[in-house]
Amino acid sequence: MGDVEHNPLIAIQDDVRTHFGWNLQDDVDSAKSFQQAFENNVPFGVSKWNTDERNQALGNLQIKLLKANAVIFVGAAVNENELDEMVGEGVVFIAADGAVGALPEDAELACIVSDFDGTPHLEQAAKNGATIIAHAHGDNLAAWNDCVESWSHFANPPSLILSHQTPHLYHGMHNWGGFTDGDRALCMAYTLGVNFDDVYLVGYTLSRVGQWSGRTVVSKKLEKLQWMATVVQMLGLEQQLD
Repeated sequence: MGDVEHNPLIAIQDDVRTHFGWNLQDDVDSAKSFQQAFENNVPFGVSKWNTDERNQALGNLQIKLLKANAVIFVGAAVNENELDEMVGEGVVFIAADGAVGALPEDAELACIVSDFDGTPHLEQAAKNGATIIAHAHGDNLAAWNDCVESWSHFANPPSLILSHQTPHLYHGMHNWGGFTDGDRALCMAYTLGVNFDDVYLVGYTLSRVGQWSGRTVVSKKLEKLQWMATVVQMLGLEQQLD
């Protein structure tokens, strides 16, 4: 499944927009602006953010995920210290935005999937040079611009891989499907060829807004989690939902 094929993981984004009454054009505008901001050789003054370096970051991430013995996806409802016993050789973690704050210090973080609302844990991870799948959507244009501008001044800025949620193709950006940070992370891993027999979900719940969630409206967040569950089911991992 890729950017150009009819992909049910991407097609569901239209269903989500219809459900919430969101305009595709807003997602398009944000994606186009994101692409344009990163088109030059030193975006925001950071050479490691140009297209070649971002492609290299994606390649390195894919290698890390494919070599791992287990890939643990960390959602916003993960409990403090729940991950401690999961850390081990060959085990890598993918965090959904602010859930990166729940990772033990000795955990091997593969990447963070973020739409820029994981304050303050996302910022700390960015300052430490983490790899971030940075997502543009219709109502976060100002947020991604502010965050990226801030991160550009770090001594060791994060490695960035850009994603969007439109049916169009944008050079240097990706749409692997899904909707929330948690299920988009799974769609990315699936598309990169990760063996889902070695995938584990922690903190993926439908019944409550997790403590590591960013700023959100609770009722709308619970609706979004139902869509997350649909994507997880499409990927055959529904038995791991809490």
